[in-house]
Amino acid sequence: MDRDQARTDYHRILAGVVRHHQALDHHVAGAAMARVAKRLGLRLRGGLIDAGDDEMALVSDLAIYGRVAGSTRAIDRYARAVSGSLDAFDRELVEALSRSWFSIVRFAARHPVAGWYVDDLLLERTGLWLMNEALEQSAREGMSLGTRLFEVGGFVLSTGAAAPLTDAWMEVLRDDLWTRRKPGALTDAEVVTLYRLTLSSGLVARHRNALDGPA
Repeated sequence: MDRDQARTDYHRILAGVVRHHQALDHHVAGAAMARVAKRLGLRLRGGLIDAGDDEMALVSDLAIYGRVAGSTRAIDRYARAVSGSLDAFDRELVEALSRSWFSIVRFAARHPVAGWYVDDLLLERTGLWLMNEALEQSAREGMSLGTRLFEVGGFVLSTGAAAPLTDAWMEVLRDDLWTRRKPGALTDAEVVTLYRLTLSSGLVARHRNALDGPA
């Protein structure tokens, strides 16, 4: 696959993710968003969440892909609702989003075609091909990022929210997290803790760097 083909495939996937996320809004109640926001320590004013786009990306992530606000996941309810109306591409994409996982990746090296090779530190998977145009420009080798990932079309992509992690925080997480758990994706409770950590530290990723576009 050359760079033009990789970018073409990536843009098609990205457009589909944005389209499905917009449709998912109908499957997430405002009350559910408010419950997630409270778990993250965000304030509500007059029933509205007092947060910017960056913080709301974290709220939406947990409201769509987690069970923080209820017993079922919005992504699963959405997948059931639209299963009979999707073409093959969108069916594969929604299934991939349903199988997404939250992990911590380290940027290992630039991919020779586009994007980055990243290592999933929690699933112990190396050499994953991460496609993200903004991160292609802004990431640096050795950088770590907490993000929800999905795999489709030979790529690994972010579902939208991201939490950059400094070297100091990585040392804390390695001591407090790596040594106390088996390999595997973060649970909802662990994602809440990570998001609260990054919010309190002012490390929240700029929204455009998550579901992205050129810088």
